[in-house]
Amino acid sequence: MSETTGHTVLFVDDEDAILKSLFRLFRRQGYTILTAQGGEIALALLEKKEHTVSLIISDQKMPGMNGATFLEKARVICPEAMRYLLTGYSDMDAIVAAVNKGEIHRYLTKPWNDDELVLHVKWGLEQYDLIQENKKLLALTKKQNKQLYDFGRTMEKKVEDQTREVSEKNKVLEYLNKELELSLFNTVRAFAALTEMHTPHLKGHGKRVSALSVEMARKMGLPDDEITRIEIAAILHDIGTIGFSTDLLEKYRDNRCSKDEAELYRQHPQEGQSILAFINRLDDVGNLIRHHHERYDGNGYPDKLYEKEIPLGSRIIAVANAYDRVTVVDRHRKNDNQVEKLLADMPMAKECFKGEELVQQAGILFIKKNVFMEFDPDIVKVFLDVLGDKGISLARERQIQFNELKPGMILARPIYSNKGRFILPHKTMLTDDMIGKLKVIFENHEISDMFFVTPK
Repeated sequence: MSETTGHTVLFVDDEDAILKSLFRLFRRQGYTILTAQGGEIALALLEKKEHTVSLIISDQKMPGMNGATFLEKARVICPEAMRYLLTGYSDMDAIVAAVNKGEIHRYLTKPWNDDELVLHVKWGLEQYDLIQENKKLLALTKKQNKQLYDFGRTMEKKVEDQTREVSEKNKVLEYLNKELELSLFNTVRAFAALTEMHTPHLKGHGKRVSALSVEMARKMGLPDDEITRIEIAAILHDIGTIGFSTDLLEKYRDNRCSKDEAELYRQHPQEGQSILAFINRLDDVGNLIRHHHERYDGNGYPDKLYEKEIPLGSRIIAVANAYDRVTVVDRHRKNDNQVEKLLADMPMAKECFKGEELVQQAGILFIKKNVFMEFDPDIVKVFLDVLGDKGISLARERQIQFNELKPGMILARPIYSNKGRFILPHKTMLTDDMIGKLKVIFENHEISDMFFVTPK
């Protein structure tokens, strides 16, 4: 068949009827389709290397060599191929083996739904493309680094002008690689950076949601380990969007998605959980991400949990996420501007508040209007208490990075270390000496590069 996408998909099953059914289903999708009746035949086919296989889908229950064993061997031959396990019965041991040894990326159940299977294959190939593109960028940046070294200092300005875009990508990639090696928190920050690269309009959103969620969790007196899980989940709550196209994300941002596109976007909590599923110590975090779009009245997604069925951390993140989206992220969206709608219902507020403070009041009104429906009333009460007494300014608060700190600035929120240790209270006026001490802590990777201040 003609190859219109450049992708080759290999289906492996011991039943010829199933292979024919899969071939018929995917022959019109524009892929090169390969089939093999059993693991041994499939391995021999891969060994020939006549095709660059992008995705392998294997049945689990096959005579001789089962799917988990086949995928483990296939990973050695084609390490870059995405691997799916297709199973017709509930065999968790087989699934765990496939995850641990074959490093499968997803498992699907038989009998399958044609539309869902086509969609899963599409997502897998999109992820394959993203990985290949990332490798190309890394190779390109290494080449550009060599050029930078050869040009020397005298050519620094010219090189900077000609390679600014590549240099910025190189910095991000180097940052991600270093952070992944340091610690769990650095791994989290790397994922957050990747999300922001893919979804620029969400820049800073995860950090703001995390900061507010942590304040709420501390106000509730939650244990340190639970606060840490909430902090990480809040930073990464949108990580599931990295598998979506930029076109879909732009449509959702501007509120012009079709029904099917909106439904696809609503799968990002599950996708986020799936991404974290293979990282040690982040299982609980993935569960909080999965449920941060559940509603208190049970009309949320993906599982329509209600009230206390929703994990506490997810209920906290839901409030912080909604508040930041209304006041920052969706403030300038082309359609369905929540701030404008809310301000129309606040004639008295317009007389009492101005500018940024008025926008913040609109965000508070949004949370209050949706209590008992979207939000847990107990969490909303904590949210209002935090805004009232934890120093989160409603009028002039500004988020800056460490190198922007200047004497005379006043902390709008307290500073904590990455491990939760209290460092400075809110309303502290910064001095040269304080900034110098903070620099030592920052250079030792003990505090994040995010501070909330108000001018003197």
